[in-house]
Amino acid sequence: MTLIKAVAFDIDGTLTFRDRSLELAAVESIRQLTVPVVLATGNILCFATALAVTIGNISAVIAENGGIVTDGKSKIVSGNIDACRRAAREIEGSGVLALKRINSGERVTEIAYSRDTLSVSDIDLFRKLVAQCCNDVTVVDSGFALHIKDAHVNKGVGLAKVAELFDIPLDKFAAFGDGENDVTMLEMAGTGIAVGNADPKAQAAATYVAKQPYGLGVVEGLRYLQLL
Repeated sequence: MTLIKAVAFDIDGTLTFRDRSLELAAVESIRQLTVPVVLATGNILCFATALAVTIGNISAVIAENGGIVTDGKSKIVSGNIDACRRAAREIEGSGVLALKRINSGERVTEIAYSRDTLSVSDIDLFRKLVAQCCNDVTVVDSGFALHIKDAHVNKGVGLAKVAELFDIPLDKFAAFGDGENDVTMLEMAGTGIAVGNADPKAQAAATYVAKQPYGLGVVEGLRYLQLL
């Protein structure tokens, strides 16, 4: 087993259930860790930092799918928001899909839409429309929202920036996730762990797939890593 020197956790669907309530067993396990802990989310920075305070024992936050990285002292913002806005105007202006933006005033590196009212075919069409209108952006599905983001920014890139801030090699990181937007982070970390409810793409990218879903999968993964 590789000696793990830092751990990154996705939030929604990994530390939380589908209703976004926290699995308290996962929270308690995180509080026991003696290595630096990172929260990595597609959500906005203020949400992630507030949750970091609630959970405790968090050393850094990756927000907006890698677009923002902070350790409380340094803040790194990446990505071409103008390209994302152009794509959003194109898609919204087409009138083909009924879309609802999420946190439009708070997001600084990407545009996000609720997927609650969208069918599978709507999501496929959304991806195609974005791909046709702009080369510099891509769509990632967190399972909770659809994100138009800079094609060169992702959670893996964010994790690499955290690794630089901490001066810890990426291969000494473990990362936990459940969604399509966690794939790059799972691949770039030395050890990637997918919880039992994870998307097939996340499972394929992981070193270890937990039998337990959601936060109990986190606890199982931490035991696999011999961190508990």
